[in-house]
Amino acid sequence: MPERRRSLLSAILRMRCPKCREGRIFGSNGRTNRSCPICGLSFNREEGYFIGAMYFSYFLAVAFLVGFYVIGRLLLPGWSSEWVAGAAVLLFIPFTPLVTRYSRVLWIHYDRWAWPGADFLGPPT
Repeated sequence: MPERRRSLLSAILRMRCPKCREGRIFGSNGRTNRSCPICGLSFNREEGYFIGAMYFSYFLAVAFLVGFYVIGRLLLPGWSSEWVAGAAVLLFIPFTPLVTRYSRVLWIHYDRWAWPGADFLGPPT
């Protein structure tokens, strides 16, 4: 019986490689691995590679902030909009490392989807 491959959503949520969906994108030290420990896919293709991850970071941050703001407006109807927005920003601060990591994961997965044949298994020898 063939082994079942992890779903794309599961691979993203568990921060796994977009190619094999098994290797960890981040090491135990919290830094991005240079390549997948399972299949060898390079996670850092070139200098400035993760600049594109800023787009995902922006949209994730907006989603969190809008969510916190809406919940704040519903739970605290007597507060002014400025105070609720300030509280939303303060509530968001602990989530910034998570947003940073997931923006990198989403960028790597998007890059692999957009250019599937470009494995970049390391520098040419």
